[in-house]
Amino acid sequence: MRPGERRLRRHTTLLILAGPIVAGLLAMTGCGGGTPPIDRTDLVNDLAARLNQPPAADYTARYQLAGGAMATVTQSKEPRRTAYQWTGGSMILTPQATTKCSGAPAVCTMTAAPASATPQADATELLKHGLLSAQKVSALLTAAALDLRSDIQQRDTTIAGRPASCVEASGEKNGKTYDFEVCVTTDNVLGSFIGTVDGTPIEFAMTQYSASAAEDSFATTEPQPSISAL
Repeated sequence: MRPGERRLRRHTTLLILAGPIVAGLLAMTGCGGGTPPIDRTDLVNDLAARLNQPPAADYTARYQLAGGAMATVTQSKEPRRTAYQWTGGSMILTPQATTKCSGAPAVCTMTAAPASATPQADATELLKHGLLSAQKVSALLTAAALDLRSDIQQRDTTIAGRPASCVEASGEKNGKTYDFEVCVTTDNVLGSFIGTVDGTPIEFAMTQYSASAAEDSFATTEPQPSISAL
């Protein structure tokens, strides 16, 4: 069984939970009528760029993780902030600092942001909780686009009621194989991911989306950030 076939089969469960599929695999070579073929590298680079840009609007996205756990990602446009929330903890990024909270009641530690840079999510910490930042996924897509031997497949779907474009990339780089699928909604929000990152299997899909960002999602003291409210 080819890696792509294995990936799509394993991805079915989460996509059923996230929303109905409205389109199957798209032919990558065009389908008559003189339609030019899709440049798969351009497509991957486009999704990478969309994930790496600042949010166009406030949003809250709820995800189902492998094993049934839930997590929430909240972003505000102005000021630019991101909150990752999971059962028993959270990570909050603001222009001033990165704050990590855990326990009940929550105990938070804050690290001031460098004066010349925007705080970045701790990728290792997110991996522990089955999550990835949009920036991390963007980097994975860019690496696949730069690999001329990568096998890239594309399809369209719907996730949590939002139209989304998906790419599956597989190949080998520096003696290590990679095989992952990413879906990005038309809102430029990470819709789903399935693959292995730094040796850790990751699988999640968005199940709810709201075009708003509750202020208490970014709280570092009581009330404790909650993953239950959307």
